[in-house]
Parts: sequence; structure tokens; C-alpha cells
Amino acid sequence: MKITKTDIRILVDLYKSIDGLTPYVFYQRYKYTPNTVFKSTSRFQKLEFISDQNDKLLITEKGKEFVQQNRFIYSNNKFDRIPKDFLGNKLGIN
Repeated sequence: MKITKTDIRILVDLYKSIDGLTPYVFYQRYKYTPNTVFKSTSRFQKLEFISDQNDKLLITEKGKEFVQQNRFIYSNNKFDRIPKDFLGNKLGIN
């Protein structure tokens, strides 16, 4: 399965949301077309990563595990994503 940046943003936003999101939110935040949102969400619904309840999209436990396993959640510091096995001792500055 090929995952695009659009798919990742949708999954991460659903992962971070508490009460789910409406599809319109993705247009407001990222200006995604309804067609783009529909294609991504329908693909993830088939994989049971997200569910649709009362016109809101919710991420399932299977979807949460997928996001965590693929390390889609990260802070703005790109060095936070480096696995602990690859980190060495920090060097002092001058």
C-alpha cells in the first residue's frame, strides 16, 4: 500500500483528535479537495484504520497502532525521530 503525505496528515490529525473530525476540517486546514479526502478516508475505512460515526471520522485501535508503528507522530525537532540505538554521547560545544 502506497501512503502519500496527504494520507499521513489525515491519519495523524485523527490520531491527535479527541472526539474525531469531520471531513470538512481537512479542507479548512490543508485545502484538500473533497475527492482527495474521500479517497484517503475510504481506503483507510477498508483497512479498518478509521471509522465513520455521526458524520465524524474516528481512528480505530488498529489505526492508532499503525501510526505508532510507522512513527508518523513526531515533534518539530527532527532529531527526536532518531532511534535510541543510533544515538551516541553528546559533544560539548567548545
